[in-house]
Amino acid sequence: MSVPHTIDCTRLFLRASQLPTTGIPAGALSARTLSGLIAWCLLAMAAIGTPAALADDAALTIWRDQVYAAEPQDEALQSLDLYVQKSTTKQPVVLYIHGGYWAFGDKTEVQHKPAFFTANDFAFISMNYRLRWDYTLYDQLEDVVSAIRWIHTHSDSHNLDAQRITLIGHGAGGHLASLVTTNPAYLAMADLELNDVKAVVTIDTFSFDIPRVMAELGSFLQRRQHEAIFGKNKDVWRAASPISHLNADRATPQFALIYPADNLATTLQTQGFARDLVTLGNTAIMIPGPGNAGSTLDADLGKESDPTTRALLTFLRVAL
Repeated sequence: MSVPHTIDCTRLFLRASQLPTTGIPAGALSARTLSGLIAWCLLAMAAIGTPAALADDAALTIWRDQVYAAEPQDEALQSLDLYVQKSTTKQPVVLYIHGGYWAFGDKTEVQHKPAFFTANDFAFISMNYRLRWDYTLYDQLEDVVSAIRWIHTHSDSHNLDAQRITLIGHGAGGHLASLVTTNPAYLAMADLELNDVKAVVTIDTFSFDIPRVMAELGSFLQRRQHEAIFGKNKDVWRAASPISHLNADRATPQFALIYPADNLATTLQTQGFARDLVTLGNTAIMIPGPGNAGSTLDADLGKESDPTTRALLTFLRVAL
């Protein structure tokens, strides 16, 4: 079951009551009636129920520091941790890509996610990748693709369902996940295609459209940060922007875009990317984080009390 439209379920009910809202990009309801979308939201919420309780860590098998690159330059940075629970069937896979402005972060920064996802019948993987300044953006994208290839290669030995892979990326990690799944050239390096990833989830990601960051939406600090990573060449900005690679002739994986509702610039970036996905026939679900939650959206993901977690799990159950 899929809905090829940008949907913000929490604001859809406001729309039904004729209250003003900017939660749904213009034109997103053109191919389905409002009542049909509300029915979809209700069905999804009913289907998901309450997320499973967090698993006891003792029930997990953890495979740490698995090198995923065929010819690694840095084994520590080109490695992943795999968390799985015993299962008689292959489990869908969540591949988590940490944030850190492309230059910082580590695969151990997973908070509640391994216990939560494994308790809900997913295998969970957190990956390191080569960081700026010693390596390039291309190296980072190559690492994401290599980790996806590792899942395919090890699907039998670790009971992983390589046909149901979801990429989850926070901040810069969401940018990398989006770029890999909108520009098919990167997956093609490993003889993979866009449909080898089933879904993509971004968390508080600001860099879907880098020229727009540089021209209007970025603060002074954000523009300097992006310039440090992507340089001053506008062609490079466009090439590094996931929104630039959307094409009506090729479908992307389904997207869930988690954003801090109280941050206007990130909200506008998210809406713009979602609108273009939808316009070209893809599926994009927008999930607003609670007010003042921008800095904790990623850290809180996996908490039983977290509404964003419940919305994300709804999306994954339907998408997969």
